[in-house]
Amino acid sequence: MKKYLVRYILEFIVIVTGISISFYVEKQNAINYKEELKVESLKKLKENLLKELDGFHYDYDVHSRASNYSDIIYNKGYNLYRNDKDSLGFYLSFLKDAGTIFVENDEEYSALNNSGLIELIENRELVVLLQKKYSDQTWYRKNNDLLLEMYLRDDSFDKFFESENRKSHKGIIGYWTSYKSKMRYLNDEEINKVSKAGRAHFFYAKLIGSAIKQDSILIIEIEKELEPKPH
Repeated sequence: MKKYLVRYILEFIVIVTGISISFYVEKQNAINYKEELKVESLKKLKENLLKELDGFHYDYDVHSRASNYSDIIYNKGYNLYRNDKDSLGFYLSFLKDAGTIFVENDEEYSALNNSGLIELIENRELVVLLQKKYSDQTWYRKNNDLLLEMYLRDDSFDKFFESENRKSHKGIIGYWTSYKSKMRYLNDEEINKVSKAGRAHFFYAKLIGSAIKQDSILIIEIEKELEPKPH
């Protein structure tokens, strides 16, 4: 009897151990699978950020130039009007057409967040930065929309440009020609509009500069998270 009891106990231990190992392996497989999903999602997010950075650098260049050209017109416009109408036409038309479109790209972040995979990120600094970035995006988009609404749909400067011999602006969708030779110079209201547009472009360029820094730091933190972990 004692012999059978020992045998049953051993069999029970073997069965329980087998079940426990099976559950453990299954659990580890599930954890490893989620870890793989997290890694793939972070890699895609990094690729998106790199592409986004290219766009941000372009946007920063456009709005910085628009801000600079506004200052040139405000400070030297009348001298250009008298001596260099080609340059005046170039600066004014660039300022008029200097628009960019901010496109929110939060697909991978939403996937990380909604799936719960964001909880597997060990680098908590990365989590905080991700949350801040995709909160700030709404602010960037609203400022971009405001800039488009206030300035790029305003055709009040069109009357100053020649209609012939148009040339494409480098880097933006728009054209420039010389300032009309017989057209008056900008009045005070128009000069103030130039100055106001320049300030708006300056402010937006600063926002985009912050977005560039934000994305650059995020990429570094993602790379830290993707580094092989010591066993």
